[in-house]
Amino acid sequence: MRRKCLKLAGIGFLGGMLMGNLIAWFSGGTLVNGRMMAWTGSPSASVVIQTLLSGLLGAIAMGSVVVHEIESWSLLRSAVVHYLIIEVSYLITACVLGWYQGLTDLLIILGIQLAAYAIIWLIMYRIYKGKVQQLNELLEKNRGENTPRQPG
Repeated sequence: MRRKCLKLAGIGFLGGMLMGNLIAWFSGGTLVNGRMMAWTGSPSASVVIQTLLSGLLGAIAMGSVVVHEIESWSLLRSAVVHYLIIEVSYLITACVLGWYQGLTDLLIILGIQLAAYAIIWLIMYRIYKGKVQQLNELLEKNRGENTPRQPG
């Protein structure tokens, strides 16, 4: 599981770097926002810090997917733990990078993320529920075929 986590984290790091810079670009029309510039004093340092922190966020998000493979956990428990890992990491990154103008912007984004995560969870729940029903039907069918017949 450790190897899979590291592989996913590497993929997430690359995706996070890309997504972080896209978020910055679309939120302000430039690669670096004014707060990062004021903090670092240099456009290149701002881009490097933003890229690395965004990559770290992506690595955490993708690497933490392995919590879904803990067999003793329910689907709900693993989803909540994964969501909380992502949200705490996101909040820290967003605040450090100054992605939002105020608390209202941040709460709107967190609400959207929670809704998206809930929709994904519901879809996955329905898929897994259907698969479990199929397995149960196959099990019942298999039991019916393998029961010894009474002579008569």
